[in-house]
Amino acid sequence: MPTGPAAPRRVSLATSDPVEARAFLDRAYGGRLQVSTTPDTSWRMSLDQVDADAVSSAVVQVPADLTFDMVRRGDLVINALLDGGLRFDHGKSSDRFGPGDVCLANHPGSEGVARTREVRLRAVTLSERLLTDVSGGTADGRVGPAQFLSLSPVTGGTSRWWATNRFVDDLLREPVTAASPLLIAQASRLLAATALAVFPNTVVPPPTPADRTDAHPVTLRRATAFIEANCERDVSLADIARAASVTPRAVQLAFRRHLDTTPLAHLRQLRLRRAHEQLSRATPGDGTTVTAVAAQWGFTPSRFTERYSAAYGALPSQTLRS
Repeated sequence: MPTGPAAPRRVSLATSDPVEARAFLDRAYGGRLQVSTTPDTSWRMSLDQVDADAVSSAVVQVPADLTFDMVRRGDLVINALLDGGLRFDHGKSSDRFGPGDVCLANHPGSEGVARTREVRLRAVTLSERLLTDVSGGTADGRVGPAQFLSLSPVTGGTSRWWATNRFVDDLLREPVTAASPLLIAQASRLLAATALAVFPNTVVPPPTPADRTDAHPVTLRRATAFIEANCERDVSLADIARAASVTPRAVQLAFRRHLDTTPLAHLRQLRLRRAHEQLSRATPGDGTTVTAVAAQWGFTPSRFTERYSAAYGALPSQTLRS
């Protein structure tokens, strides 16, 4: 069976006790998020959160005016506002956000004060480890995580984030897809990659001369052998690069130069082949379903049908019944 993150955990909270809410937030954010209210503030908070290892997605409602002290932290928090307003004060400047807007909250460079006004929002938290992995960072720190330069997304970034957020949130909350470690891992990386694409940040440097030199057939053989041996596991670009003893940029160049594809596209194609083999081996009454096989190998049902039909000229359900 594929291995990867544990199944998503569901957490719900509804309270009018600020002490209880504060205790929950301290646990959820490691005691690094400070919350204060004025004495006459009416307190009522509700939260519905799905936690999937490196990613959590929550709908939070606080119909009161609150103040949050923003602190520097490795994890990234992105808010998508449904109702109410947010204001971030940093130094002598302020950023304001309203319904429909998307913004960064806590991130590695954050400092200042955030104020909410009758707010309801979707909050996504991405771990520092996930961001470093997706941005091409390495465990030894040769390439660190991106530093974010603005709380606001680039032009067109708001709609892209909303679409990705909804897509991944649906996956996390649907029992069949949430039970697939590969699918959850890929969805987590999709969120992280989208965050890196829509919020201005310090980009990973372009390939170096050493990367270009390392993009040779030996690197490709090491990388493909690792993918073949581990395609049922949660495999990232950084994992493939470590197995090939080169940087992520070098392994990307090797696949592009010699196979005209990417490492992760090669991985997806191999998983599609394994799914095809599993459907072909199935026997009537053994409980095999197309949806379960798709999720096991990291595909949503619609994407699996599309890719499978293009590769094999038949629907996966036809293979299962044959």
